[in-house]
Amino acid sequence: MKTASLKTVYLKTAVVALVVVVAAYAIYRNRHALARGFAELPLWVLAVAFALTVLAQGIALVMWRVVLADLGSPLPLVPAARIFYVSQLGKYLPGSLWTIVGQMELARVERVPRRTSLTQGVLVLAIAVGAGVMVSVLLMPFLGRETFARYWWAVLLLPLILVALHPPIFGRVVNTGLRLLRRAPLEVLPTWRGIGKALVLQALVWLVLGVQIWVVVVGLGGDPLPSLLASVGGYALGFSLGMAAIGLPAGAGLREAVLVVALSGVLSPGLALLVALLARGIAVLADVGVALVAAFLTRRTGQPPEATSAEPATGRM
Repeated sequence: MKTASLKTVYLKTAVVALVVVVAAYAIYRNRHALARGFAELPLWVLAVAFALTVLAQGIALVMWRVVLADLGSPLPLVPAARIFYVSQLGKYLPGSLWTIVGQMELARVERVPRRTSLTQGVLVLAIAVGAGVMVSVLLMPFLGRETFARYWWAVLLLPLILVALHPPIFGRVVNTGLRLLRRAPLEVLPTWRGIGKALVLQALVWLVLGVQIWVVVVGLGGDPLPSLLASVGGYALGFSLGMAAIGLPAGAGLREAVLVVALSGVLSPGLALLVALLARGIAVLADVGVALVAAFLTRRTGQPPEATSAEPATGRM
């Protein structure tokens, strides 16, 4: 049993090391945008943008804990931060599923069943996309004609997402999937109260990140009032569509393209592209920074507790 625990620790260490390397490569790829940002923007603008990004990540952690508690597996703040922030580095690998896989493995140490972590990962992704689409649809009239002409179909996603998030429907779909995987059904299904609270928190995340974009846009000479709505709506739309594009690492390319179009009415194309690339660079720095802090503050000096391995099942996952 001790040998198995050591193997688990070594495996998790290797996975974390891999995603940190991938995230470091993402920083390297964005080095030119970061360097240009330092050259063209006052330091306080970059500092405020970074602080707002970290604040949004803090709110996202609260949302993540709300969903997990709603599924019957509440976690204290510190271990939840370790699981959430370290696993988020998985989004820099191709496919959003790496983040969910990382959460499943890290949460097992805290005795969270794999099926609960899997369900939570899917639900959090749906909530993030749903809240982003809601915010962007509300602000679509302020995003300019070109944005509406290219991305009007996002409006059609909203009713589909709301139906998918309806707790009885979501629970039925998840339990069907678990049955196909020969796993036991969920013991606790999500509630409207939990999903509603998570949607509000995620909408707040998009608002804070949109303000972060706005700070950079104003720093580059954008008109403050019209650029505020374009920044919030454009970032929410681009990021949520990027998250929905599972094959792209962290929505690479798509969310920048959407944001550039949304900002075309308040900045020149070159500056709009700089804002988009700079936003990605700041996000990568913040992701790596909070993950390292969370891992450092929650290091375990002894053996991790044994994960609950006796999940009710009719087969092996």
